[in-house]
Amino acid sequence: MSAIEEMIRKRAYELWEQAGCPDGRSYEFWFAARTEIEAAQSSNRQEPRAKAPPAGDRVVAAAAKPAVEKGPKAPASAKPKPRKS
Repeated sequence: MSAIEEMIRKRAYELWEQAGCPDGRSYEFWFAARTEIEAAQSSNRQEPRAKAPPAGDRVVAAAAKPAVEKGPKAPASAKPKPRKS
């Protein structure tokens, strides 16, 4: 693992802990940490972009896909009825 990837991993873990250790959001924290680290480095010098975490590697929490929040479904009675012409 490169030095930049190690910095990203540590920062992602810090962000994850600050958020209360939620499950299924590892990529969210990885990319937030990567953005922070790269922004700090680009102000100092140009560095190549860090790669995404390796497949199967646990960055912060195990997750196959980023979590997607869905709102509650409306009951069938709340749906509009088709108009008759």
